[in-house]
Amino acid sequence: MAVNVGRARPVAVLAAMTACGLLAVGCGSSGSSGGSSASSAPATASAPGSTSSASLGTPHPATGSPVVFGLLNLLSGPVTFPEVSEGEQAAAQYVNTYLGGINGHPIKIDVCATDGTPATSARCANQLLNDHPVAILGGADTGAAGSIPVWQRAGLAYLGGIPFTPVESNYVNGVIFDDVSVADNAAASVYAAKTLHAKTAAIIYTSDTQGTSVADGVLAPTMKNLGFTKVTKIAVPPTATDVTSAVAAAIGAHPDIVYIDDPNSCPQVLSSLKQLGSTAKVLGVDPCTSPAAIAAANGGASGMYYSSPVLAPDAGTTQSNLYLAVLKKYAPASIPIDSLTAMGFATVINVQAALAKFTTAELTTPKILAAFRDGSNHPNFMAHSYTCDGKQLAGATSVCNIFQQIRQVEGTKITVADPNWVTAGSYYKG
Repeated sequence: MAVNVGRARPVAVLAAMTACGLLAVGCGSSGSSGGSSASSAPATASAPGSTSSASLGTPHPATGSPVVFGLLNLLSGPVTFPEVSEGEQAAAQYVNTYLGGINGHPIKIDVCATDGTPATSARCANQLLNDHPVAILGGADTGAAGSIPVWQRAGLAYLGGIPFTPVESNYVNGVIFDDVSVADNAAASVYAAKTLHAKTAAIIYTSDTQGTSVADGVLAPTMKNLGFTKVTKIAVPPTATDVTSAVAAAIGAHPDIVYIDDPNSCPQVLSSLKQLGSTAKVLGVDPCTSPAAIAAANGGASGMYYSSPVLAPDAGTTQSNLYLAVLKKYAPASIPIDSLTAMGFATVINVQAALAKFTTAELTTPKILAAFRDGSNHPNFMAHSYTCDGKQLAGATSVCNIFQQIRQVEGTKITVADPNWVTAGSYYKG
């Protein structure tokens, strides 16, 4: 459908965060050997979904003047992702109340709502400059072609978020902790070929800029590199209310797999696949797996595979339990518990960890970027470790981590299909 520090971290902050479990994620090698690569992922615990053990700790409120970060997020139009900004705001409330913000100064996130168009994103970016942000927190915004030039002229760092377009993924001052749109879809394609033994595919995708880019630039070429003999692409308009003809076209292609990259219509696509008697295995994007989407699919989601850059929220780890507890306390009750929420949440948690002891005078773009770019294999909240060396993902120099976990929907539950972190390796060439 996205973390921490690269410079020396203050010992006191690290000790506190380790005690809370914030930085206790297992890490593995980020190298690849020509194919898909994998590293060990933390095992899931025996009490999925429980938040009772996730203590928020002792309050340590930030009482100084606020440190302002800007955030652009897609909140208007046919496809929206409010969970990203909601997750970031919840995380900010937590770190401000319990972790002292940034050296005693609360994190203040100024949000501007975008609609997916570069013009609106450019207007939002210029508007946020009036608030004098120290940096920009990545959101979910397909109009980044309008905003990134504004950030570049202002010399601002862009941290975390959801990399939907090549623009933010290659921003010279960008540091993006986890990847969707490219790494997740490419890794899932490898899983389809190597584990599910698929040779043919039908891709149902949203015909907007982002959906077309993924279908044409990620899924189809990766599948071709994997030896797929036939890939049928079927576009669905973002405003579509009836997907029956698209699903019928997919079934008519007689594919081994149907790949759904249509967040808006995913429940309808899954329901139609079931109603029309499709026997193909199904893979989809993470928004297809929220509890609301699974319920709306009327049983059609069961069996679907997907990849995610973050651990499952019900993994039962200290970090996932903390994540759920913070959302319960600070986020709207309606927030989707999906990977995009977790990536937004992790953005703030990890930015705070990196900058926790910075004075306000030290919050300059060069020093902020150095906090993330120095060193390698840095801890990443609820995700694989990251290295910001510009070499992790072909054609995306700002992306610092491409590892994914493959999961599957079974009934209404999410299970881990592969316990290892995986990547597309050399099958995705950029």
